Amino acid sequence: MIMKRSTLMLLMMAAVVSVALFVVKYRVQDLDQEMREITRATANAQESIHVLKSEWSHLNQPDRLRLLAQRYLEVGPLDADRVGNVENVLSGLADKEIAVKDADADAEVKP
Repeated sequence: MIMKRSTLMLLMMAAVVSVALFVVKYRVQDLDQEMREITRATANAQESIHVLKSEWSHLNQPDRLRLLAQRYLEVGPLDADRVGNVENVLSGLADKEIAVKDADADAEVKP
């Protein structure tokens, strides 16, 4: 039994389409698996971020920080004696202005 040319072409096209659908099906399954893994990784990252934010808020509680500062640092509330007097502050500013002017002059001299 001899097949007609059109029947043979139709069978070949059906075979090509079948193979193409087979390849596409498995490619879609691979992409679906990849999407599930990415979704799972995203959920894990969001959970980790939530835990880290909770830890951060615990570690930055003002009362806790105040207690640690009192225990380990030798600092306390600022008062007028710790800041200094006006003359010391103004003389420090004048020294800084002179240093800045000298630095600018040195920069202009060097090419």
